Amino acid sequence: MHTLKHSFIILLSVSLISIILSGCTEEKTDEAMIQLQIEHLQAAIETHDRGKFMDVIDEQYRDQLDNNQRSLQRMLMGFFLRYKDISVYVSATTINVQSIRADAQSQVVLTGGKNIIPENARHYQVHSCWKKVSGEWLLSCLEWE
Repeated sequence: MHTLKHSFIILLSVSLISIILSGCTEEKTDEAMIQLQIEHLQAAIETHDRGKFMDVIDEQYRDQLDNNQRSLQRMLMGFFLRYKDISVYVSATTINVQSIRADAQSQVVLTGGKNIIPENARHYQVHSCWKKVSGEWLLSCLEWE
C-alpha cells in the first residue's frame, strides 16, 4: 500500500507533465491555461514544493484511491521525503475541454530515486479531470492504470 501511494504521486506528476508537452502555451485558450497549470505542478514536483503543488489542486479533489485534497498533501510530503530525484516522461496526450470541465489522457513513465539512479520506474495510462474555478483551471480528479 505504501508503494501504491508513492506510485500515485509519481503518476500525478507524469499526467501533468504530459499535458504540458501536448502543445503551445502562448495562446490563452483553455487548453493553454491547463498546460500552464501543469507546468506549475511539474515545477513544484521537481523542486519538492508541496505548497506550490497544492495551489493547483481543487478543494473537492478525488482520485481512484479515494484520496482528497488533505490526504493527497500528506502523500506528497511522504513522496518528497522518499524520492530525492523524480523524472517524468510523457507521450500521446490529448485534452478535451467542455465549458468549465476538461479531461486529459496521457501515457506516462515515472521514475524516482534517492540518488541519481532511479530505484522505481512505472508506466501509466493517466486520465486527469480539470475544473475551471473563478477563471483558473484546477485538478479535480485523477485515475490511472
